[in-house]
Amino acid sequence: MVSKEAVMDELIRANYWWETGWVSDNHLEEYRRDIFPELAKDMWEKQICGIVGARRTGKTTLMYQLIHCLLEDGVEPERILMYSFDNPLMSDDVGIIKKILEVHNEMYHVKGPRYVFLDEIQYVEDWSRWVKSFYDRNEEIKFVVSGSSGKLIYKNTSESLTGRVSFYETNPFSFGEYCKYNGDNDLIKFVEDLSRRDPGHIYSKDMKIKVKHYQEDLKRLFNDYILYGGIPETFRKEPHITHKWLKEDYVGLVFYRDLMELFDIRDIRTLEELFYYIANTHGQRANYSKIGDMLDCRVETVKTYLGYLEIASLVHIVEHYSKSPKKSKRAEKKLYVSDSGILNAVRGGGKNVLADSKVIGSMVEGIVCSHMVSQRSAVFPKNVFYWRSVHELDFVVKQGNELIPVEVKYTSRIRDGDLKGLLSFMDKYRVEEGIVLTKEDHETKKIHGKKIRYIPVWFFLLRATWAL
Repeated sequence: MVSKEAVMDELIRANYWWETGWVSDNHLEEYRRDIFPELAKDMWEKQICGIVGARRTGKTTLMYQLIHCLLEDGVEPERILMYSFDNPLMSDDVGIIKKILEVHNEMYHVKGPRYVFLDEIQYVEDWSRWVKSFYDRNEEIKFVVSGSSGKLIYKNTSESLTGRVSFYETNPFSFGEYCKYNGDNDLIKFVEDLSRRDPGHIYSKDMKIKVKHYQEDLKRLFNDYILYGGIPETFRKEPHITHKWLKEDYVGLVFYRDLMELFDIRDIRTLEELFYYIANTHGQRANYSKIGDMLDCRVETVKTYLGYLEIASLVHIVEHYSKSPKKSKRAEKKLYVSDSGILNAVRGGGKNVLADSKVIGSMVEGIVCSHMVSQRSAVFPKNVFYWRSVHELDFVVKQGNELIPVEVKYTSRIRDGDLKGLLSFMDKYRVEEGIVLTKEDHETKKIHGKKIRYIPVWFFLLRATWAL
């Protein structure tokens, strides 16, 4: 049990704005992520706000930025409190949330709504029941909670907080965000303008001219993004420091803090071996029985551990597209490491991968996968697939009743014969337009009566969504 005195000491230490009236620059990042405007609007809604996603993707920074905005909007400092449960001593007390609010009430007899930020909430047992109890009593409290294991939060709140919580998912930086963080002012303006353009203008001659103006900067930044990925803590650091930190510290914390503690995993070695297997077969189809034989474990263990890796946002599992959900579930999956920096760190490729056409091709395919998967909300079913018959198609994106076939060809020369999987899928499902993501080609072609849009991958990744 945590004493009230200990809770008070922690509240005073963490909520220094009660005295200063402002948030320290050390806790603020000048750059605000694309998701921030939505979160800022949510502060004025009653619903609980959940910020969830991968480790070290800026959830805590987002909380400090929101607190900063509330203070700027005139909310009294004592009506805003933050508490982190990253310290196990503070999360073991089942009634800790109630105790925090009671202590705060004793310290400040607050009039008006309170804004309560609870960081790393997944470490508190039965946290959703406590938050729900305050929410349902219609107390004037706006809860903002965060957690590294987003899907675990969804699982634990699926019943108790239904209709009471809005989730916002943070992922590693998209390439567009990476460019806005690292680019000069002109490039930043171009990327921001692009996100507001309608699809018709994106395919125009005028846009192609603009792209040519920025393409060298975009290609340079994309090479960096391939090597170091989108986890902000790695930005602007030396390559050897970045990859050492990703492999030894980041992945280690995910395994031994997040997954091992949350799921009480006893055979952590098998989990690690599975992850390294995925890194070495990145983007290939996976047969769970063969993986089980190789790791000397049951197929059910493979499936369970893959679920853990997906929950930790280390891996994307892409199912085969079929109109029959049962066939999709039974077919082999494609497995991708979710961040190219982590993949490169684990495999030890270094800058050499940029000169290896086969390796860089699979890495770019994985980046495209992460980009498309991250555009959906994790509370909805998956809508990114691959397809294979005689030939294979890299991705199929399902948007409502529309199917968008996407082929990744990160090479200097693309022949019509390289697109057999794309064209076969389009014939089978009567799709009239498709996308080929290229190294540099930027044009529209008619092939076998089908409209094929060739788009440089580093341009495609700048927008959240694409329409044909």
